[in-house]
Amino acid sequence: MIQRSSQQWEVGEVVRVGFMQLRVVAKEATPGDYKPDAYRLCGLGANASRQYRFVPHNGLERLQ
Repeated sequence: MIQRSSQQWEVGEVVRVGFMQLRVVAKEATPGDYKPDAYRLCGLGANASRQYRFVPHNGLERLQ
C-alpha cells in the first residue's frame, strides 16, 4: 500500500526527491506552460553548492 508523502514544499524545508535530500530555496510560478510549479533546490552538507530544479511529474534537473 502506497501512502501519500507528508513533505512540506515550503522555502527552507528539507524534502526527499528520489534518494536525495534537498533544501527548498524558492518556488517558481510557471504560468502558460501547463506544468506544475517548479522548485529550486540545493544540496545538503558537502553538496550544498549544487543547485537543482524540480518540476513534479517531470523530474529533477541539475543546474550547477
